Amino acid sequence: MNGETALLDLHTLPEPGSATLETDYDGRRVSIMIIRHHGAVHGYLNDCPHLGTPLDWLPGEVLDRDHRHIICATHGARFRIRDGLCISGPCLGDRLAAVPLSVRGGVIYLKPPSDSCAEA
Repeated sequence: MNGETALLDLHTLPEPGSATLETDYDGRRVSIMIIRHHGAVHGYLNDCPHLGTPLDWLPGEVLDRDHRHIICATHGARFRIRDGLCISGPCLGDRLAAVPLSVRGGVIYLKPPSDSCAEA
């Protein structure tokens, strides 16, 4: 609990759905993607491993039409939601940088970078 940052209320994030927001993490200001899918909450830096650009195609929208994958708006790379692995596109085999999240009392928290990444 120490050093955790409250990000948003779980009920504001649809199932399945995504949100992006700016926060301080590991000594710098970053954009984070939060994805709610199959009862779990996943967090990644909002940076494509190929070009370093944000993935959202509309503000907060990073999932494909079927809500099965994270998709990069720049070049269409697809990433698995559960582990951030790129399964198609120019960064095939690369991963999104995960950020550790927890859910308590209906609130999604960002854990400090020293904590292991966990799904809620």
